[in-house]
Amino acid sequence: MAHTTSPLRQSVRSIESQVYELIRDRIVRAEYAPGSKLLLIPLSEELQVSTMPVRSALKRLSSEGLVAYRPNKGATVEPLELSAFLELQEIRIAIEVLAARTSARVAPPAVIAEMRAILQELQTGTLDLEESIALEWQGYLVCYRASGMPRLVDLILEHGRLVERYSRAAIGEVFDRETSAAEYTRLIDACEARDEDAAQQAVEAGLRRHIKALSAQLHDKETE
Repeated sequence: MAHTTSPLRQSVRSIESQVYELIRDRIVRAEYAPGSKLLLIPLSEELQVSTMPVRSALKRLSSEGLVAYRPNKGATVEPLELSAFLELQEIRIAIEVLAARTSARVAPPAVIAEMRAILQELQTGTLDLEESIALEWQGYLVCYRASGMPRLVDLILEHGRLVERYSRAAIGEVFDRETSAAEYTRLIDACEARDEDAAQQAVEAGLRRHIKALSAQLHDKETE
């Protein structure tokens, strides 16, 4: 796709970081579909930058499993594989459950209030699907950060980003507003009641539902 002006802007962030974020976003949104060739020179011309930040971005994306990098040539967008998705989700269950259980034990009233405020905004009915998903995720992060374990939260954020393009592949099937809101409400209630088991059940229910919805779709694609 050709651009008459560069989509990148000079800012505090380096050009390298901007290139990485832009390419990553296009992969996640399937603008660069699985199997797409991302060649160094055409991509640098498209983004109106040198090949150096593009090369760096592709190497970084390769380390995340989003592309297969070929030195001095470019990369290929990795396919959406069921086995990779299942592995990521099992890791997410382990780390998010740990954060939820810990937060249920220690979360102060201010955290509960912030989570409920997010729930009220979700229930207004004024948000579109992507806005609702993003806001609800912020609500979960409010809970997880209350655990007082910043390294764990960093892991949660990292794996949330890694699974993002799988989620977008079936966004309407995975995110049922009513069910998701009920799971989030149960998490809030569990934290307020200092009930670690209930917090675990609320978090795990959503992630297991995610697995069920996407696994069938990914399996069908792999057997086509």
